[in-house]
Amino acid sequence: MIYKGPERSTYWGSDEYSDRTAHVMKNEEGFYIDMYKGDELVESRPLYAHSEVYAESAAENYVMGILNP
Repeated sequence: MIYKGPERSTYWGSDEYSDRTAHVMKNEEGFYIDMYKGDELVESRPLYAHSEVYAESAAENYVMGILNP
């Protein structure tokens, strides 16, 4: 795995979404989330125009099945 930026937080799914994880990351441009299903990266979504709280909400929405890339 290529190091892209410091991880700020991690979210894990449960029940039917227990195979999902999301990492809130930050690089020099801002915040982004890496969304995984199992060990496979589904999407890396830049949220550079948004705050850390917004990125955390997006990560949480992914592991809860609300956000389905």
